Amino acid sequence: MDVAASRTWLIKASLGVTGANFLFFAMAPSLGYPLEWSESVRLLQIVFPVFAGYLGSATHFLFRARRSASVRRVQGAPEQLALIVRGPVFLWGLASLGAIAAFGISNRMGATAPGMEIDDLATLLTAALSLLAVTTSVVVGYLFGFEDEKLGRTKSESGAASPVV
Repeated sequence: MDVAASRTWLIKASLGVTGANFLFFAMAPSLGYPLEWSESVRLLQIVFPVFAGYLGSATHFLFRARRSASVRRVQGAPEQLALIVRGPVFLWGLASLGAIAAFGISNRMGATAPGMEIDDLATLLTAALSLLAVTTSVVVGYLFGFEDEKLGRTKSESGAASPVV
């Protein structure tokens, strides 16, 4: 996987995850999933900003980047870049789906044991999101950084300057 393919994949993944989360949490209470409306909105507030931030970085890059900033070299092999780009997103998806499924199953009608609390679900989603953010934020900053013309340095969306690689 090269840098351009990594950018494209992150954009598609962020769009898909953002849309799927918005759709699920906006519809879950009306479809019988065991969430109250306020709980559903609370969970969306946890997940949505992270992926929206990734999309914001990509959008900023596409409209502000100079051509020289669009070609980056990666230290490792293409397979390593693919792992660090895709792996955290897949891990987050697996952990989040597991937590959402466990909440739904444990709180379904007729469940024999007490169900998972909403605070526990929020904590699990936050933990999964933290694992994603610790790696993907660095990747997004690198892939969607833009070159500062005066300094000949790369600026990430956070504004921190680092040498062009």
